[in-house]
Amino acid sequence: MSRSWASTQRRPRTIYSEKCDPRSERRHRAADGRHLLANIPRRRVEPIADGVARPPVEVAAPVPQRQKVQSRLSIAQRLAVGSALAKTITFRVVVTTIDFTSNYVVTGSLATAVGLSTLALAIGPTLYFAHETAWNYFATSGTDVALPQGFVISRRLAKTITFRMIATAVDFTTNYLGTGDLATAALLTAFGFVVGPFVYLGHEMAWDYFTAPRPRRFEPPRTANLVPVISPPLVAA
Repeated sequence: MSRSWASTQRRPRTIYSEKCDPRSERRHRAADGRHLLANIPRRRVEPIADGVARPPVEVAAPVPQRQKVQSRLSIAQRLAVGSALAKTITFRVVVTTIDFTSNYVVTGSLATAVGLSTLALAIGPTLYFAHETAWNYFATSGTDVALPQGFVISRRLAKTITFRMIATAVDFTTNYLGTGDLATAALLTAFGFVVGPFVYLGHEMAWDYFTAPRPRRFEPPRTANLVPVISPPLVAA
């Protein structure tokens, strides 16, 4: 009886001391919290966490595609399509007027002159545009052309020679198809062979003159005279 009584007397003291100790109380609470967290079922949040934490990364364009775009832009710039188209229009206006006049003088027929001019108007612009873009691509503006024998000629003169060689064959074909007469076609082609180079060269010189960059004139700023001008006093006679 005495032992049982002693044991019952010690327990309240031990329990009381544990309850009064704040460190033991925190340990009990932490153990209870870990126990509760261990019993809670866990969910997989890896996909959600990955989607929120990692922003979408833009896929860069492949290098070969960029090189293709740059090559296309460089080709378009070298062809100078806009300038070639504008020159085609101005050249065709001048040449059509001359063609109609020469056709009417040689043939003496208004219908034949109109037919030949219309046929040249349908074929000539395409020929001139192709010739102009080819020269823009293979030889830049303002450069000279070296010949095999060591001669050097200007770009305008070289363009005139190459264009007249192609245009003479095209003119003879269109004139013969339009008139049906070999002599008349040869006469009209000879007229174009003589007059055509001067027209083409003059057109090139005019375009180079009006499209060439001009240096800006520097004018010094005008200074204002801020000092009042005092006139001398009038002396009575």
